Amino acid sequence: MPPTPAPAPKPPISARGVVEDFSELTGLERLAYGRIVLFALELVLLVVLYLAMRWLLKRVVRRVGEQLAERAKAEHQASRVRSLAGLLQNTADFVLGFVFIVSGLSLVGINITAIVGTASVAGLAFGFGAQKLVKDVITGYFLLLEDQYVAGDYITIGTVTGVVEELGMRITRIRDDDGKLYILSNGDIAQVCNHSRGLVGSSFELSVGAAEDIATVTKIIVETLATQSLPEPARVEGITLADATKTTLKITFKAPKGQRPAQLLPHLRGALRDALLAANITLA
Repeated sequence: MPPTPAPAPKPPISARGVVEDFSELTGLERLAYGRIVLFALELVLLVVLYLAMRWLLKRVVRRVGEQLAERAKAEHQASRVRSLAGLLQNTADFVLGFVFIVSGLSLVGINITAIVGTASVAGLAFGFGAQKLVKDVITGYFLLLEDQYVAGDYITIGTVTGVVEELGMRITRIRDDDGKLYILSNGDIAQVCNHSRGLVGSSFELSVGAAEDIATVTKIIVETLATQSLPEPARVEGITLADATKTTLKITFKAPKGQRPAQLLPHLRGALRDALLAANITLA
């Protein structure tokens, strides 16, 4: 009777690449497999640690920023705190991301020292091209630290006038009265006119018939504008134009805080028109 052939040895690693019998592995194979498992665990731990730190920092910065904003005495101070909190979150994301990438490269076994040495040489050439970027970021921080403007302020920068929607690390977004969005590099901002840090004054002209009594017209104008909830009494500065058909008066006023004079002008003109017509004053 022929001898029964011995069963073929079962491979320690299945077709799926999973070790099913560690006892069949040699010492070197066990060491290699252990290193693979340890590398996978370290990588997972690194990712989990990065996500946890990122979530924790954002939560802490957001909570502290909201608490400081609630304690702020003025609205622009609260907006400033929220803008600083946003910048701090962006900076934290950048730093954590850089640390995560460096740690991941070290974990893979890439020599970070050699990369840093190469980057320092190439950085000289890259630095000349990055001067504008660095200038934008530094200017953005100083715009906040010096409290020049924050999100929600109505400002003028160059030829652009509108509401600040965002003050970021590198750019400022401004929405003008027509709804157009302007994106400005912080490094290009040389002069800022902030219309939201106090009462903003404006003026307009009103013409009446040449035969009308100016004292009576002035009294009606002052009394009418006194009912419009202006922070300070409006003034009639005097006559700016007089001819055979009309007399033009200049009127100055200040808008309430947080409002723009251009928004009030149509309402003020309408109120004066109705009051003058009710007093039988001829408008020119």
